[in-house]
Amino acid sequence: MTVPKTALVVAMLLLAAVVMASSQWWLFSYGPYDYNLRTTRPYYLPWYAPHSVPMNLTFLNVTWWKPESIWFVGKYYIHISRRIGGGYVPATIYVVQHGVRMVDPRKTDLGPLAIDLVRDRVREICMQGTAMVAPVEIIVINATTQVWISDIYCQVGNNWFWLRLLPYLLKGYVVGDVEIVNASGLNIVYFAGPSWPFVPAGWYIYPPHKFVFRLPDTNMALLAKLQETETRLLTLQAELANKTAQLAQLNATVAQLNTTIAQLETALAEARGEAVRLAAENQRLKAQLEELNVTRIRLEGEVEAYRSQLETLRTAVATQLAQLTAENQALKVQIFSMNKTLAELNETYASKLRSEIETWTRAAWIGAAVGAAAGAAATAIAFRRRK
Repeated sequence: MTVPKTALVVAMLLLAAVVMASSQWWLFSYGPYDYNLRTTRPYYLPWYAPHSVPMNLTFLNVTWWKPESIWFVGKYYIHISRRIGGGYVPATIYVVQHGVRMVDPRKTDLGPLAIDLVRDRVREICMQGTAMVAPVEIIVINATTQVWISDIYCQVGNNWFWLRLLPYLLKGYVVGDVEIVNASGLNIVYFAGPSWPFVPAGWYIYPPHKFVFRLPDTNMALLAKLQETETRLLTLQAELANKTAQLAQLNATVAQLNTTIAQLETALAEARGEAVRLAAENQRLKAQLEELNVTRIRLEGEVEAYRSQLETLRTAVATQLAQLTAENQALKVQIFSMNKTLAELNETYASKLRSEIETWTRAAWIGAAVGAAAGAAATAIAFRRRK
């Protein structure tokens, strides 16, 4: 764009009027941007305009000598009238942020470096490349090229940053007008803008219900009441969850106690059965004890009788023992006398027997000599007769 700004815009508007009148181009959107809100906390977040369309943008440049300072480029499908072929074709869309202008860097403290500062900051904010674009003015260059002067909402993490708020981030380098709203009754989390309770006018969302509204067009008293109600509801839900957890814990404790009671009742029934058995056993043992006592008394009487008899027997035995001892002594004297007499008799008989043996021995020797002589004589007589 080297021609003056006024001539260029006039030429673009004339071209757009001619083309729109003859071929009826219009924008087409595939529906709301698929974006998953990850929070249900009762506060309001900045959002994009409902009529925005999703687009992947590539940052181009920052200029200061034109009112349109911040430029991006992206692709978007546009619909072409059937009279010139019909259908949807991809178009190159140059997107510029509406209402934001770079200050002449020569009037800043950084000089030419201010351009680098603004460029780097915008590139950092829109580095994810995902944006929602709400066209304010569309300039048609040709069948597949357009310039959209728009409100741009860059995705930053899980949130959206409206580039109209850049003057609050880059004070002294970027300027622009933003309507201010007093939101003292609301809990709004925003990333750039005036000091609380003043917030930028624009679109916001209520995450718990995905309710999108615009300030100051929406009844803020009603929004505050909704937020207060939701906060109270969350508090009650937390209390309910806490009470539910306590109830679950109590139910678990009751169930455990019921189990313990059942176990104790079973043990009590067993103990009662054991008590009945022990009582019967006790009665049986008492009966046995009575019998044993009777037997003990009877045995004590018998023992006493046996002791009397034993004492009598001991006396009789002692008497008999004394008598037998005396008789034994007498027998010992008799035996001693008899032994002495027997010894004397043995000596007398032994002496007599020795004499008789000697007499018998001599007679035997004589007889043997006589017999031997007679044998020898008989032998001699026989020998002679043989001769």
